[in-house]
Amino acid sequence: MRGVVVMGVGELQSKVEKYESRASKCEAQAREAKDKAQQTFYEVLAAYYGSLATDFRKVIEKRNVA
Repeated sequence: MRGVVVMGVGELQSKVEKYESRASKCEAQAREAKDKAQQTFYEVLAAYYGSLATDFRKVIEKRNVA
């Protein structure tokens, strides 16, 4: 299995927390944005980070079930 990295649950949980934090910061930036383009940018970025956090949560759930 060359090139495959296996993360432990602790590492995955750390990623969840990192991306949740980034999503939260982007949401705050969106609320403070001075113009619509900047607001939209941060809203999209927040959604992206939120989606990454959700994906990592799903991986953790699958590992806990297995």
